Amino acid sequence: MREGVGTLYPGAVLLIAYHGAIVHRVAFGNAQTLTSTPEGDLRPLSPPRPMTVDTPFDMASITKVEATTAAILHLVGRGQLSLDDRLGTLLPAFRNTDKAGITVRQLLTHRSGLWEWQPTWLHRASSGNALPYLVALPLRYPTGARFAYSDLGFMILGEVVVKVSGMPLDRYVREQIYRPLGMTDTGFLPDAGQRRRAAATSQGDGYQRRMAETGKPYPQAPYPPAQPFSGYRSRVLVGEANDANAALGWGGVAGHAGLFSTATDLARYAQVLSNGGCYGRWRLAPAATVSTFEQTPFDPDQALGFHKTQLAGIAAPFFGHSGFTGTWFAVSPQLGLTVVLLTNRVHRPDGEPHPSLEALRETVLRGAVAASGQ
Repeated sequence: MREGVGTLYPGAVLLIAYHGAIVHRVAFGNAQTLTSTPEGDLRPLSPPRPMTVDTPFDMASITKVEATTAAILHLVGRGQLSLDDRLGTLLPAFRNTDKAGITVRQLLTHRSGLWEWQPTWLHRASSGNALPYLVALPLRYPTGARFAYSDLGFMILGEVVVKVSGMPLDRYVREQIYRPLGMTDTGFLPDAGQRRRAAATSQGDGYQRRMAETGKPYPQAPYPPAQPFSGYRSRVLVGEANDANAALGWGGVAGHAGLFSTATDLARYAQVLSNGGCYGRWRLAPAATVSTFEQTPFDPDQALGFHKTQLAGIAAPFFGHSGFTGTWFAVSPQLGLTVVLLTNRVHRPDGEPHPSLEALRETVLRGAVAASGQ
């Protein structure tokens, strides 16, 4: 971990918990090493701001499971939502579209047929988000035909939570999940205190702007047509969503990205999964519902919301997710083991490549299993 500081990432937090008890929690390196002028010019932060074990991180795509999947689990467990409910029934705007028959289960398992990614900020409506664009955007693939990891599917799932619960997504997860769990450092749109403590991410929106302009790795859908846009950020991002779709297309609250959390809070949520849906006397969902979300009905590596990891030589599977900003966690209910590794790998000058953390994550996970004696 220490060897990765300065090469793989400026800083990191590693947490390992065994049967609900934190046995290892340590911070490495710095939360911020770069800052920017009002004009967007990059300069070193002197002195760098050190990483701490309670530094909040931009969770990026971990939002999909720590917020959206958690909310869906809660609603399904309460009988307010079914995995077989269809989009055309849940959200009337989709009723007469090619997406009307998509089920909640297909959205959770990335089998909806939706595009993987699109620059929704180029289509944001006056209503404040890009939902009208997603209604009009034709499917890319036949529903159910193939796996295609889709940010757009989780944007829509976030709106399903809003419709079924009658609350904004950020309020629902805060009041119904994070507050009962004592996850005090988790939520969308961090306040000023959390922003000051947050791990820095990229220099503005350059990476995702280039995705939109070049059509790589995902081509822009030809319809609906994009609108002119001039609101790109050039500053070093600290305490605001790194994901341009979340920040610019959805106002910072989206089902696919935008959540902030800490290693300790994320481990607490993971413990709920390990416990079969409960934490003390509080219950997210019945154990049978949680078990359903851990199944892989279509693809061996994709459960409902969660990514499933099966390491060679280790019989027990892990469930978790990663985030583009350098975040990742994995939990094995069978082993009673949770591993959280949060980094700020994208905190570097715009245009520099983002290093892969896959090998490091597997090394850390195998080490945690070995240290547990299993």
